[in-house]
Amino acid sequence: IEGVFALIPGEDPTYRYIENGAWHSSRPYATIHRLASRGTTRGIAKACFDYSRQKYPYLRIDTHGDNIPMQNLLKKLGFTQRGVIHVQEDNDPRLAYDKIRE
Repeated sequence: IEGVFALIPGEDPTYRYIENGAWHSSRPYATIHRLASRGTTRGIAKACFDYSRQKYPYLRIDTHGDNIPMQNLLKKLGFTQRGVIHVQEDNDPRLAYDKIRE
């Protein structure tokens, strides 16, 4: 296994409230969670995003403020930062992004 991620369709309760911004759309979406790779094969994250975009036209994702590599990748792949959400388990703030395929 070179990489894993979760692609979860439907409303994510964590994304109901967003501060310092707003989501691009209120239409149905899928969320990308828990993206990780072994680190030995390049392009795993892009492959996960490409697969997700083929399946769902509207995607949301969040990341820690200190995860600069993921923030750079999201920007490179055309995601837009929309604001800040808080993870329910520990109220941890995360940068929230979305991308819509028109």
